Amino acid sequence: METSLDRAREAALRFLQKTIRPKDRAAVIPFNDHPTLAVKFTHDLETLAGGLAGLKAERGTALYDSLIFTLYYFNGVKGQRAILLLSDGKDEGSRFTWEETLETVRRAGVTIYAIGLGDQVEKKKLERLSEETGGRAFFLADAAELDEIYTRIEKELRSQVLIVYQSSRERGTTAFRTVDLKVGRKGLEAKTIRGYYP
Repeated sequence: METSLDRAREAALRFLQKTIRPKDRAAVIPFNDHPTLAVKFTHDLETLAGGLAGLKAERGTALYDSLIFTLYYFNGVKGQRAILLLSDGKDEGSRFTWEETLETVRRAGVTIYAIGLGDQVEKKKLERLSEETGGRAFFLADAAELDEIYTRIEKELRSQVLIVYQSSRERGTTAFRTVDLKVGRKGLEAKTIRGYYP
């Protein structure tokens, strides 16, 4: 991220300035070979900007460990929850495996918007993380494209609808259940979690 860090930081701050409203909360969790909680959940833009200003590009990429750390940080948080994951590399040296990460993501109920910057990212894995949670994955060659992506994410976060249903399946099974949501009108798209555990 070294060559892209300044532009990535500025784009993230613009996103927060446009998106955060009084009832919203955001946190900053940078990661290299381990995650760090730089800013706890807050709606104070000055505090969030300070956390972004302290970002550094150094050491490895513990992507899976950082995702699991972030999902645990969401425990007890109510309402709509989303992670914007920006990375320019693939996982290097996480203690958690890909399978453990995917399982945790499925159980967490947090939407993941994954942004892969450059050509070193594992596109299929970032796409899978996003698809499992009802989010999207974006792949960019240059950090200059981040503003456009953040605008698309902000629109999605502000245009969500809650749909509730009750399964007719027997209660005895604890296996993963897939969800298939289809839209009956042309030109519309629906995104949802891939499934859930009862």
